[in-house]
Amino acid sequence: MLLSQLNQQLESINNLHAALEEETACLKEKNFSVLNDLLFKKQKLLQAIGELDKVLSTAVSQEKISTDDDLSQLKLEIEKQLQACQKINDINGRLVELSMKSNKHLMQVMTQASGRNSVTYDQKGLLNGGQLLGKNIKA
Repeated sequence: MLLSQLNQQLESINNLHAALEEETACLKEKNFSVLNDLLFKKQKLLQAIGELDKVLSTAVSQEKISTDDDLSQLKLEIEKQLQACQKINDINGRLVELSMKSNKHLMQVMTQASGRNSVTYDQKGLLNGGQLLGKNIKA
């Protein structure tokens, strides 16, 4: 039973790894339509991993794992794959942060361009607000 639980945990973590790599691709490509589905999928996987971890974390389970070479090896593989997931998750966090900074900067530029601070000069050197740009073009 413990072997099947560890195998199930490894499968869930492998699925999480795949979802995180897919999330990385979506963030790089700014494909936000798929991102929401991925976040839901990740949340379900993390919940399943957490629930199974509670079962595997009991003293009895840990003792059996530590005394069996095959189970110990499987546990090490799970831990290794989990570390890989954490690295990808850190990268994704940085990508989200950069995207948010980029969007904030773009909003500032757009606000400034359409605001009263946007000023041009006419032929006589008089100030014109940005809202007047292009209103006198006849072509």
